[in-house]
Amino acid sequence: MVKRREVSAVIRYSPVTRHLGTPQIQAVRNQALDGIRGFAILWVFAFHAVALLGATPSGTRLGWGVALAQQGMLGVQLFFVLSGFLLAVPWMSAARDGRAYPSIGRFFARRVSRILPAYWLHLALLFGLLLPLLRGGYGILGSDVGQLNLLLHPLLLHFLHPGSSSSLGLNMALWSLSIEAQFYLLLPLLAPLFVRDRVLVALPVALLISLVWKGLAADLLVDWVYLGVAPSCLVFFDPVSGQAGPFPPELMRLFLERQLPGEIAAFALGMAAANLCTRISTAAPPIWLGWVLDATAILGMVMMALILIELPLATVVSGAGWRFLGMPVFLLVCTLLVMAAALRAPLVERVLTAVPLMPIGVISYSLFLWHEPMLRLVATGWLVPEGCTGWPCRALLALALALAVATLSWLLTERASIATGRRGH
Repeated sequence: MVKRREVSAVIRYSPVTRHLGTPQIQAVRNQALDGIRGFAILWVFAFHAVALLGATPSGTRLGWGVALAQQGMLGVQLFFVLSGFLLAVPWMSAARDGRAYPSIGRFFARRVSRILPAYWLHLALLFGLLLPLLRGGYGILGSDVGQLNLLLHPLLLHFLHPGSSSSLGLNMALWSLSIEAQFYLLLPLLAPLFVRDRVLVALPVALLISLVWKGLAADLLVDWVYLGVAPSCLVFFDPVSGQAGPFPPELMRLFLERQLPGEIAAFALGMAAANLCTRISTAAPPIWLGWVLDATAILGMVMMALILIELPLATVVSGAGWRFLGMPVFLLVCTLLVMAAALRAPLVERVLTAVPLMPIGVISYSLFLWHEPMLRLVATGWLVPEGCTGWPCRALLALALALAVATLSWLLTERASIATGRRGH
């Protein structure tokens, strides 16, 4: 394990806390946290690759690799836990040290400069260039649902309305960015509720809100949505074909369950982990702590993998047992992994800083933006060389294209905002 000063440096450093401009110990970037980002985005990519490129014929038994890839949408929940952790650290450190909380204005300014340039560039190219390639023209932009998407997407409000929740079938992964943005808006109010011993009340309340929302929201709100929203805007785009149709009731229920109150458990566990890690950093931790974190995080990940291999996708998407038991346990395992990485537990750090996880984690935000559109281009035959017909070839081609575009996006937008945040430190 690392010494007290080194542990404190790990806890206090992250790209997010640097953006906030809070007092910190100078430290190298925690590459293990980048490794978590890399793992999460590769898992999400695998999920979309299986769905869009047809990894296995319908009705066949899945191999363990494909079975795990099919559950890759859970990588988004890992991102949520990590966001809750990193964004809450400055509040937890301030409370521990008796300092004022971070400036709310500066926090929002840094979040805007970090997130929006890459996102707006993505939207401009998505609607301006890729739309005609994937849909044969711009006609849909003139419809009610098209105008709705053009209005809400730039504001990151698209997942608050069912008609824009599937992003015209061009990039359905964008739903989670809307949830993240809503969490950013609430963070200055939520984080103080998780400092010191307040977390003992805030965390159970957040978990309860999440479970109650997932259990009751759909039954209470689904009829209200169908009655209150114009039919011309109640359009859903099929996740695989991207074709438009009436919004199915079962997917409307899923849309309602995934609103921020239903996802708040992931962010809350991340904030609670930030509280615990800042407490640990106030004293030299015992040498065995790193190995305990290693054992619990790795054992938890292995057990979840074995469970997920056996679970059908439909169970993970909408099964009551998974919603009320499986998902909370999965989020707890994600939290243990984040803590192990933040405190640099030796085995977890070694795995997460390996190639390709760590370098991919650096560009994970841009890769998250671009991976699904690249998969859709490959799935429809664009950019596919002759002879590249099998699923592995097409998946690797899409990954290579996504990495190339994401790297360019990172260079053009993200690198500058990260450098600005560091200079402001």
